[in-house]
Amino acid sequence: MGAAATPVPSTVLHDEDLPPLFRFSDEAALHHQSDAFRGTRTHLTVLILATAAAALTQAASGRAMTVCAGALYGATILLGLSTSRRRARARWQTHRAAAELLKSLAWQYMVHGGPFHSGVPDPDGLFAERLEERLRELRKWGWEDCRDGSGERGKGQITPRMRAVRATPYTARRDLYLRDRLLEQLLWYRNKASRAYRSAARWSAVTAILTLFALVAALLPSAGAGLGGADVAGLLSAAAAAGVAWQEVRRHGPLTYAHSLIEQDLETTRIAMSTTVTQGGWAEAVEQAERLMSPAHTEWLVRFGG
Repeated sequence: MGAAATPVPSTVLHDEDLPPLFRFSDEAALHHQSDAFRGTRTHLTVLILATAAAALTQAASGRAMTVCAGALYGATILLGLSTSRRRARARWQTHRAAAELLKSLAWQYMVHGGPFHSGVPDPDGLFAERLEERLRELRKWGWEDCRDGSGERGKGQITPRMRAVRATPYTARRDLYLRDRLLEQLLWYRNKASRAYRSAARWSAVTAILTLFALVAALLPSAGAGLGGADVAGLLSAAAAAGVAWQEVRRHGPLTYAHSLIEQDLETTRIAMSTTVTQGGWAEAVEQAERLMSPAHTEWLVRFGG
């Protein structure tokens, strides 16, 4: 398959040109994502420390290690309850969905894609209607609306730059979309797939080594080589289990699969939109491309990649 020429439009679009609510939701999603991962990482770390204290209880003299193990297990329970109350993962996903919704609608509005085709009588009104309808649904799942007045709702999310891009000729809109949207997202998915693959390989190696050490520690007593009464095999097994749990949280393997497929589909779509898609089929092609980049499509592929 030959590669299409990379379009070079005369304008560049930045996040500041997109709806203000996009930037808020994007920053909130990153904050809640960091909070979710940090909470899980702390939870697993404290659990391993508690297991280590319990494993060393038999080898240590006195009750100090027993008290330490009990305190650490108690802290583990409290951390779990705190994580459940914060609902960081749910907030992260709803804010990410809102950010991607805003970005997708903005791009479709600007380049006459999907329902915002050139023949629509009131694109601004349609944008406001579609946006508020979807945001009402996300609000039920924990999305936080930062807007104060009615001027920031609906049409208030359409920036002057968005209107200016929509007013440009078809070829300028096409080239801008192919470069600043499709090509940018293609490279993003490619980089994400590569990083996820490396992380999956690294964590798989770590868990395999820990499991091997646990096996050796379990066999040593039968060979007459004691370990001072400490349950080292149990500790190593717990550490390996924590590594597996962390991989499940980060979903390195499934995301590698999903991002690689989306990258391939976006490359095929970009080539088609650069060469064979006509102005008459542009709106539908943009809508299909945006569907490929939606969080719902990624989640659907992750299920198969798991």
